[in-house]
Amino acid sequence: MNISSGSAFGPIQPQLPDFSALDEKNLTSFTPSDSGGSGQAINFGHDVMSGTDFSSLTATPDSVSNREPMQVQGPQIEALLQLLLMLQQFFAGQQQNNSAGAGAGSGSGADMLGTSAEEGASLTAPFNAAMQQPVNPTDAASAQQPLTGSTLPQPGTASDAALNTPARQTPTSGGVPLIKGESGLHLPAPLLDHEQAIMRAAKETNQAPEVLAAQIWQESRGKTEATTVNGGNGLSDSGLMQVNSNTFVDLQSRYPHLLGPDASPSSPEDSIMAGALYLKEQREAFGGDPGAGLRAYNSGPGNVNVNDLTDISKTGTGDPTYVGKVLNFADIISSGKGTLSA
Repeated sequence: MNISSGSAFGPIQPQLPDFSALDEKNLTSFTPSDSGGSGQAINFGHDVMSGTDFSSLTATPDSVSNREPMQVQGPQIEALLQLLLMLQQFFAGQQQNNSAGAGAGSGSGADMLGTSAEEGASLTAPFNAAMQQPVNPTDAASAQQPLTGSTLPQPGTASDAALNTPARQTPTSGGVPLIKGESGLHLPAPLLDHEQAIMRAAKETNQAPEVLAAQIWQESRGKTEATTVNGGNGLSDSGLMQVNSNTFVDLQSRYPHLLGPDASPSSPEDSIMAGALYLKEQREAFGGDPGAGLRAYNSGPGNVNVNDLTDISKTGTGDPTYVGKVLNFADIISSGKGTLSA
């Protein structure tokens, strides 16, 4: 058979082999494998290598009415599929050769096997249809999912941007972010300049530096010029630690090596030292209890209820939430987790 080509017809599709001659084979010798599942190959009734008898496989129920139902087993199906795949690949190769301009003397697969185009097409049409069945996009997408079940974000998407954005600490509403200082304390910016004075006062008085820093933040927010009127005696409290003038003078007289003759409540270093000394004395007066010491620092030693540190009912002086605020600030300054209220 010659293959014609031209602009009017285009490439001729490959012709399929003619298996009609095989129908004359003796079908009575066809015996499927036994129902016991021995796995023996099907006997197609051929003693010579003459090909596969497709008619026996596609016989009508009438032609096999006297036989037992054929038990199709996995290996047999696999062999059949391999044969069909080989035929498909063979015909595809012939089509490529023809499209590339093979000579007219080159026979097609149909010519070499002696099968008409119509018969070959009828044999392979179901196989071709299955091979050319379009893939469901949903199935394709599912097949591409990682084995772990996770889905990687696509480049340029919002999820990709989120994946590649470094984590950042977001201050709470109105919160003040912290900066880790040389001492390891996490301080708000206004207290960084006073870090060394805080550490020195903590060492001299054996007080926790984070508590002193927390007191400064609660008392003055780090403003050296801050002043308030003491509700207990009507005197002015000033400086970072809001020590009133009478208390400062008393401490100066008893700790001259720490508060020299030129010490002043307006000096950041002197104010921090005076506050640390006063806290030390109040804690010692209450058996080292840090909470009671803070309550006495804020409200005076005569206004401390050790069973309820929010109770200021004796004199009404101070902030009932003072102790809780300072201890909370101290935890944040020590750990660096969180922000201080502005």
